[in-house]
Amino acid sequence: PALTRNAVFIAELPGGAGAAAIATVPEIDNYDRAVLQWQGETGLQLHALEFGASYDSDGHVWSAASRTTDAALDGQGGFMTSLGEESVDNAYYAEVYTFPSGLMDSIGEVSLSVEAEILPMTCGREISAQSIQIKPGEPPYALDLTMTLPGCETVGEFLVLKNMLEGLTLASK
Repeated sequence: PALTRNAVFIAELPGGAGAAAIATVPEIDNYDRAVLQWQGETGLQLHALEFGASYDSDGHVWSAASRTTDAALDGQGGFMTSLGEESVDNAYYAEVYTFPSGLMDSIGEVSLSVEAEILPMTCGREISAQSIQIKPGEPPYALDLTMTLPGCETVGEFLVLKNMLEGLTLASK
């Protein structure tokens, strides 16, 4: 997903080869985007709760309930794109939540949060990530995170990081 009107995409391929592409995306002004990116196993997840939704309801958008781009195009709400390849050691990952704020007539809020699940391979370990937020008419905003997760007695628990991303407030057009 593009993060700016003039987007540059760079891919690193096996064996050290790479590719790059440039795309002009004038429609970007119709969308809010929230990105969470990291490298390696971290247990991190990006969650969106649309218009007062609770976890595991229709308005809870995350990697396990990602929706399709049709949801945004039909004015139903946002969708999640998950990027990364689990079969690659120490791979880069990103989750991108896209909300069609410029295409919606709804009034309300979308709460955004980052969660860190404590896993056997991450407990007591330091993890790093970056969040990036894109709002129409504003420059992208990035926030870096480095934290040490709790010990292995907490495996299976979650840390909710509510301040890595700013929620979306939609007003009537």
